[in-house]
Amino acid sequence: MSESPRESLGRVACPAEHESTSGVFYFWVDRAKSVERTQIVVTKSTVGTRTVSFVGIVQEVYRRSRQKDIGEEAARFDGRTGERPPFESEGVTYAEVAILRTDPVAHTPPTEESEVFLATPEEASKGYGVDRMGHKLAVGLLRNGGEDFAGTACVDLDFLLGKNGGHLNVNGIAGLGTKSTLLLTVNWLLLREAAKQKRDAPGDVKRLQLVPVIFNVKNSDLFFIDRWNTEFRKNDSANRGDWRALGVDDPRPFVKPQFFAPQEKGLTTPVATGGRSSDVAPYSWSLSDIIEGGLFKYLFAEDDLGNANLGGLVGEVEEYLTGGSPDVPKLKVGGDDFPQNFQELLDWFKLNKNEKSFFGDFVLATKGSFFRRLKYIVMEGNGVLRREDTKGNPLAIPRTGIDSPLVIDLNGIHRTPSLQRFVVAAVFHQIMATQGAKQVIGLKYLITLDELNRFAPKDSSDAITQQLETVAAEGRSQGVILLGAQQQASLVKPRVIENAAVRAVGRSGTLELNHEVWKFLGHSTRNAASQLLPEEKLLYQPSFREPMLAKIPFPPFALSEGDAEPAEAGAAAKTYTVPERDIF
Repeated sequence: MSESPRESLGRVACPAEHESTSGVFYFWVDRAKSVERTQIVVTKSTVGTRTVSFVGIVQEVYRRSRQKDIGEEAARFDGRTGERPPFESEGVTYAEVAILRTDPVAHTPPTEESEVFLATPEEASKGYGVDRMGHKLAVGLLRNGGEDFAGTACVDLDFLLGKNGGHLNVNGIAGLGTKSTLLLTVNWLLLREAAKQKRDAPGDVKRLQLVPVIFNVKNSDLFFIDRWNTEFRKNDSANRGDWRALGVDDPRPFVKPQFFAPQEKGLTTPVATGGRSSDVAPYSWSLSDIIEGGLFKYLFAEDDLGNANLGGLVGEVEEYLTGGSPDVPKLKVGGDDFPQNFQELLDWFKLNKNEKSFFGDFVLATKGSFFRRLKYIVMEGNGVLRREDTKGNPLAIPRTGIDSPLVIDLNGIHRTPSLQRFVVAAVFHQIMATQGAKQVIGLKYLITLDELNRFAPKDSSDAITQQLETVAAEGRSQGVILLGAQQQASLVKPRVIENAAVRAVGRSGTLELNHEVWKFLGHSTRNAASQLLPEEKLLYQPSFREPMLAKIPFPPFALSEGDAEPAEAGAAAKTYTVPERDIF
C-alpha cells in the first residue's frame, strides 16, 4: 500500500500496553494529518505468506506528550502561561481502531509500521459487508468523522424482513432520540421498494408486498404524515441533497394513508385527532366482535390473569359464550342465558355470580374479581368497547399488499392503558391468525409500535406480553415484522429486544446504557451513544462486527400537527408513481 497515490494517515504501532489483537490495532498519526473518532480506515500487511487487507473504524483518538507528568508540562512554562519555552513540545497523536473486516479472512492483527489510509466509500462499504448483502436497503449516510461521509449506510433486508432474521428495534430518549423519524423513514423506503418491484415485475408472485400498520401513541403526531414538513422546506436544498445521496431523487410525504381513531362514546364518529377529522374512520368492538375475533382474554390485564384461578375463569366464560365452528366462532344466541352485548354480560354475571352452580369450579371471590375487572374495562372503554351495541367497527387489516400505511390512534384512549394494549393485541392476533391460515409469499406486515415498555413490560407475563414475545420469536417466519421502539430497552421484555435482528440506537441515557441489554456495545460505543446528534443513529445487525454510525435524512413528511403544512400545500403528494430515475 506504500505505493498508493493516497496520502497515509500514519503507521500501525504495537508498543507495550497498546498491543494489537485480532480485533483491535493502534496507529500513530502523521503530524500533518487529522484523525477523528468514527473515521473508517484501511491498512495492508504481510502476515506469514499472505497479504491481508484490514478495514476498521476509529474508536478513539488519543494525544500523549513526551513529558512524564503534568508537573513537567507546567515546568516547561515555568508555571506561567505567558512564558514561551525555547523548544516546541514533542508528542504523538494515536488512534485505536476496531477491525471490521479482513480480506482474506484472517484472525490476526496487522503488523507494525503498516501504512494506514482513510477508507474510500467502496472500502467502507466492504468493511460492513454491504457487498455480501443479497438485498440491501440504504437508510442513511455513513459517517466518516465529524462532518464527512463514506457513502450510504445500508441494512440487509434478509435480516430485517425475515429470511435470516427479522424486526427492527430503536432506542432513544424523548426528543433527542428521534425514534419515530427512523421508523417512519424505514416504512417509507420499504413502500418505495415495493412500488418499484410492482412496477418492474407485476406478475412476480415473490415480489415484495407490504401492509404497514403504524400505531400512533402520542398526541395526534402521526396523523399528518401525508403533509409536507415545514422544517424540511426551510432547508430544502440540503435536505434534498441528503436524500439524493441516499439514491432518492424525489422525497415526499406518504401518499394517501388511512387513518383510524377510537369511536366516541354513544356516537358513530371517532374521537378528535387534532386538525384531522374528515378522513378518519372510527374503530370499536362489540361483544360479538370480541368473541368472533378470539379476543376475550386480551381484555384482562396482567395482575388478573397472573392468578391461575382467574385465568381459568376467563377461559371458561369465553368458551361458554362461543358457538359456531372452531374456524368460524360466533357469539351464542338463545335467551336470557346468552348475553348479546357487554351490558347484558355484566347484568347476567352480576345476577348469577352468587349461585354455587354458576361456574361452580370457582369460588365467589374469583367470580367477584372477574366481575370487577370486566366492569372496569367495559365502563372505561365505553366507546371502543360498545357497551350496548351488538355490532361495532372492528379494525380489519388487509390480507393483500397495499400502497400506503394504516395509522391507528391509541392516544385517544390514553386514560386506559389496558385498553391501548388490547387494541394492539387485537391487531397482532388478527394478523398472526391470517398469516397462520394462509401465508402469501412476499407479503410482509410491518407493525410500527413505539413505547414497547407499555405493551411488553419486562416483568409482565400476561397474554398480551406473551403475544408480543411470540411475534418477536416466530413472527418473521410468518411475514410479521415488528418495527419497535422505546426510551429504555432495559424496561422491555428481553425476548422482544433480543429477537430484533436490526437494532438502532439514538441518543440514550448513560444509566440506561449501563444495563445488561447493552453489553453487545463496547465502552467507547456506549459513550458515543450518549452523545449522538438527533439525526444520528448507531445501526447494528448480526453481520456487523461494530455498529455503523449513520445520519438519517431529515423527513419530508410531518411528524406532528405543529410542523405540518396545510393540506392544500401537500396536495402534490396525493399521487405517486416511482420515477424511472428514483429507484434502488
